Amino acid sequence: MSRRPARWAWLAVAAVTCTATLAGCTTASETSEGPAAASAAAANRIATPVSKGDLVDGKRVPGSLGYGTPVPLTAAGAGTVTWLPGFGDVIARDGTLYSVDEVPVRSMHGDVPLWRTLEQGQRGADVDQLKDNLRALGYEVADDDRFDAATRRAVVRWQKDRKLEQTGTLGSSEIAFVPGDIRVGALRGRVGDPAGQPVYGYTATTLVATATVQAGDQVRFPTGGAVQVGLPDGTRVPGTVQAVDTPPAKGDGEGGGGDDDGKVTVLVRLDAPLPDGVTTATTVDLVVEGERREGVLSVPVTALVAGDDGYALEVVEPDGTTRQVPVTTGFFAEGRVEVSGDGIAEGDEVVVPS
Repeated sequence: MSRRPARWAWLAVAAVTCTATLAGCTTASETSEGPAAASAAAANRIATPVSKGDLVDGKRVPGSLGYGTPVPLTAAGAGTVTWLPGFGDVIARDGTLYSVDEVPVRSMHGDVPLWRTLEQGQRGADVDQLKDNLRALGYEVADDDRFDAATRRAVVRWQKDRKLEQTGTLGSSEIAFVPGDIRVGALRGRVGDPAGQPVYGYTATTLVATATVQAGDQVRFPTGGAVQVGLPDGTRVPGTVQAVDTPPAKGDGEGGGGDDDGKVTVLVRLDAPLPDGVTTATTVDLVVEGERREGVLSVPVTALVAGDDGYALEVVEPDGTTRQVPVTTGFFAEGRVEVSGDGIAEGDEVVVPS
């Protein structure tokens, strides 16, 4: 009579252990009723082989495809906006961004904004990127940052080819610098509005993946870090973390989510073409690797059997019976656990509760 409470206490401890740490594992007593009972139990369960390979503590975060956060474009100068592109239009180098008083303002590529009227005698990064654009459009100018006489002649030819006043200078009434080819987002202004205010937001022309992650997982997504973008069919496209943005706090006038449990938005550039048919409606996952163990034996966590002295695996014999093999557990990752011990080898079939 004195042994019965001890047995119930052991079962209670085993049940707590399985529930709290290894959901789905069984206890040793479940298969201790003899070979026949164990064989019958195994017949109602799934068997899976012990595999050898790498275990990776990865992180998978649901995300979406889009074009990134729009950058506002302001119609510079004074006058009236007389033309705007449409939503989704792609504007390449020398394309029209908008028109003011029926004069088109054309796109030039560059990271330095047009902060002055460009004219002969000047030097600087803005002059250098203007000359890069002129060369790309077929005009002969030197590769330097000097607005010299040759640059002026090239500007005059550019203006003449576009039926503009041939002043030999370029200001915000004729060009604007944007990072590259752009895609027009939602329009914020209308034809007939006065210039000097935002007219639309623009993005890059290629799709990017974005996801919201907990601040604690931000270390897994360093800027410049490698990420795999997982598609619904199992395909993965390589990507690179382009930016990590902390949402603005609520009450700052932007409607941000700074109180959203400290989450951050991760923006990922795709480093390979997406398969045909993938659109902004396609759901994706951002997949990153963490700690890795190479060349280890592993089984699903649910294959573990909790016993008096640790854990075991229920190994299926060729005749269909099972035997319990004690194992030492190691690294856990993605629902699998590293195992080792005498009597367990790659390819052994182990029982997993169905």
